[in-house]
Amino acid sequence: MNDLIYFVDDEPHIRDAVSQAIMIEGLTVTCFPNAIEALREIDVQTPAVVITDIHMPVMDGLEFMKTLLSKNAHFQVIVLTGHGDVKTAVEAMKAGAYDFLEKPFSTEQLMKSLNNAKDKLLLLQENVWLKKELDMQTHVGPKMIGHSQAMVTIRRTIISSTPNKPMIFLGKEGTGRRLAAQFAHDIHATPDSELLIASGYDLSELSDEAFTKSIDYLTQGKSSSSLYVHSLEYLPADRWDKLVQHPGLKRVLGAGISACFDIQNTALVIHLPTLDERKEDIAPLYKHFVRYSASRYQLQPPQITLEEINQVTQMSWPENIKQLRQFAELRALKPAAFPMSEWSNERSIELQSMTQRTEHFEYCLLFDALQRHKGKLKEVQLELNVSRKTLYDKLKKHQLDKTQFKA
Repeated sequence: MNDLIYFVDDEPHIRDAVSQAIMIEGLTVTCFPNAIEALREIDVQTPAVVITDIHMPVMDGLEFMKTLLSKNAHFQVIVLTGHGDVKTAVEAMKAGAYDFLEKPFSTEQLMKSLNNAKDKLLLLQENVWLKKELDMQTHVGPKMIGHSQAMVTIRRTIISSTPNKPMIFLGKEGTGRRLAAQFAHDIHATPDSELLIASGYDLSELSDEAFTKSIDYLTQGKSSSSLYVHSLEYLPADRWDKLVQHPGLKRVLGAGISACFDIQNTALVIHLPTLDERKEDIAPLYKHFVRYSASRYQLQPPQITLEEINQVTQMSWPENIKQLRQFAELRALKPAAFPMSEWSNERSIELQSMTQRTEHFEYCLLFDALQRHKGKLKEVQLELNVSRKTLYDKLKKHQLDKTQFKA
């Protein structure tokens, strides 16, 4: 939640007295001498507690409050009225004020009203977070699965972030950096927005002129889109700054193993945990990946036992989500290759070898092509651009029978 408090009053000595009382309580307050300046500076996308005097020149506190609430109804506004000005206080409450204080008021009265307003704002924000998370976790598209405290905090941070704030995802290989960036984009996406992708390494290798032309070309006609920069550890800070300031981009998202301090200083930084740091999420992730793979290849999902879940949870996943997804996909495609009792940590590590990865990819490629072409080998051969002998050898190697795929 945003802990910032705004105070609007045209009298300097009142601004000083109230702001000092608030800061003594360890809170942050930003003061404005008039409503016009306050409306110009306050980020309406991020609701906060606002204290405003009623009687001010140019725009009074009541009009200011109505304007602010019309932009975001979650602002909690406390109005300051003159002694005995009941009519104005009633009008303010009817217009949406959270509370009113009659002058002169004590510090105790101010802090009680302020803390109550903060609690109300927190409750509203909790409801917004829960609704957004429910929407994001049930809509079609990438999902950040997991109920560990780390993942709950990360999702909440992403959901509550301002739409145009640059965001950086740092983590080891396979921790879901690309998925997190897509999730962050989708939160504030509009029908015409798009997540553009660029490599930090490639952008760092370009000349200044080529860099500018490349970004201009990439963003042409896509003013409401975001840019996702992977391999952020290679990107210099000055180029990141140019991306953030580019008028053709709504938001810049970055991801990598690391990023220089100057880049981190300009963005909201989120550190993604490894699977070893969120072991309670392994079971739901594994079940999701197995079911997704079975659905993708139009197979009956295998029955996942409690023993299997326990073994998967205890296994080591040095390549994190990427390795777990690969393992789950093989489980869905080759149920005969299990039972799980034969799959030890050593067998899990074997999957990391280049040969195992290549064979797994090859199997998936063949299976997918056979599925789509309903076992018609001629069409599979043309799509994969291999000779007839090579195709037959591969089918024999992976024990794939074309008759199993015929409609």
